[in-house]
Amino acid sequence: MLITHYDFLSMTETEQYDAVWGGTFLGDRKHDNIWVQCYSLGNFYVEVFYDSTGNEIKRIRSFSKVEQLAPYL
Repeated sequence: MLITHYDFLSMTETEQYDAVWGGTFLGDRKHDNIWVQCYSLGNFYVEVFYDSTGNEIKRIRSFSKVEQLAPYL
């Protein structure tokens, strides 16, 4: 089932992570000591900020504007 960006924003953090893993991986980049992975979930995108040193997800950010994909191009 395809979810909307609004649906995603209303989910709990755990539900958001589960939804992301069902998305399409687009790419990753490194920002300081944090790896940022980008996923497509249909009509919006999600970035997962992962600290490999501490082996933990720091935060998650969603957006719908294609221009915000520029760091991955």
